[in-house]
Amino acid sequence: MSYTFGPSAMLNAFNDDAEIEALFTAKVDIQAMLDFEYALICAQAQMGIVAQEHAEIIKGAIEKFEIDENALAADFKSDGVAPPSLVRQLRANLEENIRPSFHLGLTSQDLIDSSVMVRLRQSVAIVDERLAVLDQALDALVARSADGQILQARTRMQNALPISVAEKVGNWKSQIANLKRTKPDYFPVQLGGPEGAARNLGKPYDALCTSVANALNLDAPSHHWQTDRQPIVAIAVWFSAAASAMGKIAQDILMIVQTDIAEMTLASGGSSSAMAHKKNPVLAEIIVAQARYCHAQMAGLHTASIHENERSGVAWTLEWMLLPAIIITASKSVLNLNELIGGAQFRVP
Repeated sequence: MSYTFGPSAMLNAFNDDAEIEALFTAKVDIQAMLDFEYALICAQAQMGIVAQEHAEIIKGAIEKFEIDENALAADFKSDGVAPPSLVRQLRANLEENIRPSFHLGLTSQDLIDSSVMVRLRQSVAIVDERLAVLDQALDALVARSADGQILQARTRMQNALPISVAEKVGNWKSQIANLKRTKPDYFPVQLGGPEGAARNLGKPYDALCTSVANALNLDAPSHHWQTDRQPIVAIAVWFSAAASAMGKIAQDILMIVQTDIAEMTLASGGSSSAMAHKKNPVLAEIIVAQARYCHAQMAGLHTASIHENERSGVAWTLEWMLLPAIIITASKSVLNLNELIGGAQFRVP
């Protein structure tokens, strides 16, 4: 799934995040689905659900499979999801007597949701590392300031009492610490079958689910979560919270770099077409905007969490539209703040 931030491609200069965005491409999505199919056929063969010789042939076909992207795109327009085309194409590479053993007991949602969880787990790990780097950058910012340097604390937009640089930055660091503490650690595999009751997956289901989850480095859920989107929403909430933390720090910086306050300087700033003296804190502005953008998308994602009956095409599609936007934007805001802090300096009075 590709992603463009806002109505103008020019805004991608602030939201381009190749590392995270790559996880939401069709290529990586399809590979995660193939990994899921591979893990399942291995487990089914081990448990005697599928003949071992069939499983070996299917595993070989998965390993050598190259998808026809044009056919996938055309089929997606009619099917609304990628797995039907993927399954048809791969089955075409199997002998007719082997085909029933492939994708046995599954439905499209098993592949799609499991693929999403694999990529969300990777996204969380990447952002967690970025937060650790940011925490060190904030320490370096304090170290660059004068020993015991005092600032003016402000409450309700009014001057309050003195506060040290270390205390102010410490308040910022506390939000990073909280994000580290609340990092998502539950990424369930989806294995519910067509009706969400796992009727055609064979026995013992729990052992099968655990085997597939372990192979994909996911969690085995206690229930089929096809229309329970809380696992998705909980992870997205963490990303939105990360964007909020970045936005709070950037908002503080916007306040203290104002000309009349000037408690901080930034290494770079944007120019004005009419006022040559200005050095606009553009990157800080972008970070605050990114936080508010994530908040707006989260409202939609909460709406998308309400599925009717056992599967919702409408709510599911809306989730696909919103989730990458939240993950990519929040992740990039952490990178942007790292860059901003790296060029920041508290002004010595």
